[in-house]
Amino acid sequence: MVVDGNLHNGLGIVRGDKFAIRRTVNRLPAGRTIAEAWLTVKAAIADADGSATFQKIITTTPSSGVGWIEDAGSSGSGIIRFDLSSTNTLAMTAGSSYYYDIQIRLDNDDILTLEKGMTSAVAQVTIDT
Repeated sequence: MVVDGNLHNGLGIVRGDKFAIRRTVNRLPAGRTIAEAWLTVKAAIADADGSATFQKIITTTPSSGVGWIEDAGSSGSGIIRFDLSSTNTLAMTAGSSYYYDIQIRLDNDDILTLEKGMTSAVAQVTIDT
């Protein structure tokens, strides 16, 4: 089920930007829904999750600055949204590469990796916004 990708369309994440990352989750097993999801971004793949550059953990309850599971997928397809803050993107170093993955936990406790890959950070031009 895993898809290799680049978190920000291969363009790099601009430090200081604030935006949402949405993913549609298709072909959920019959009768299953998404209970929780993670977006983890790390400088080194072997880093412990607690040492990640940042990690977002979402549920079906909206959480400001974190995101939420917009549609748990009772119809077979769900939508997850991670809200990246400027604090998150400023934690990244311009010119550096980062590992990331997006995982979901279903209501039966199965954990599936939807996407994994590399992304990078680029310097912002406008700083005083």
